[in-house]
Amino acid sequence: MNTKRNSKEKLIKAMAVLLLEKGLANTSPNDILTRAEVGQGSLYHYFQGKEDLSLAAIKYNVEQLVNFNTLVLSSDKNAYDKLSDLLLKSRNIDRGCLVGQLARDRAIMENKGLAAEVNRGFESMKQTLESIIKVGISEGTISNILAPLEAVTIIMSTSQGAYIIAKGLQDDSYFYLAINTLLKIFTP
Repeated sequence: MNTKRNSKEKLIKAMAVLLLEKGLANTSPNDILTRAEVGQGSLYHYFQGKEDLSLAAIKYNVEQLVNFNTLVLSSDKNAYDKLSDLLLKSRNIDRGCLVGQLARDRAIMENKGLAAEVNRGFESMKQTLESIIKVGISEGTISNILAPLEAVTIIMSTSQGAYIIAKGLQDDSYFYLAINTLLKIFTP
């Protein structure tokens, strides 16, 4: 990989993490350069400013989510196993959801361009879950106790809340307890 491309990717990845750790308003250009380990001129060489880099970083986070969703959907597993794979994937509980954490950031959500990208992440998750639930109900691997939209809403709410509970209690096991309890609801 050439150095120029490497510096741009380092900036995007550094900002993607900083947005989750510190938020948009609390991240300084110096924070970005230090985390990316690139020279001072790199930020403004590749991006018009912090907002432009933020958009690239949010897109990066959303693409990670979209790519994982696509991978899960394309597997040969039944719908319940796909739902389990989606909800029990390896994750950094302390950091929170790649997209959910961004939705909590007022500076991001007040910017139409940045908020639209966060919305794209949520829409991807909503569509993925809805597809899995519909297929699972029709194939009999997911309980039909809830309508698909009800199921999607409870899954997304529980998973986002599970991060907060685990952080608040300072114990990752509460995240997995919430997710495993949620999966029990969908067992036929």
